[in-house]
Amino acid sequence: MNASKILSYFGYTVSILCFFTGITIVSGFLLPDSVPHKFRIMFGIVLMLYGIYRFVNLRMAEKRRKYEKNEE
Repeated sequence: MNASKILSYFGYTVSILCFFTGITIVSGFLLPDSVPHKFRIMFGIVLMLYGIYRFVNLRMAEKRRKYEKNEE
């Protein structure tokens, strides 16, 4: 296994963790009740969107790398 594959797997893992952390925050399992409801929803949605953004960005970078490799 080379370093780029390890970093790719790590990136996918982080993006999935961010997404599911956002879901648990929105559902109310992770933050206590003392945190305002609107803040919890906003923070959870931001984490979910960041997880999606990371996942899509990693996927596009892999496709770009494969395309450039095939052009050579």
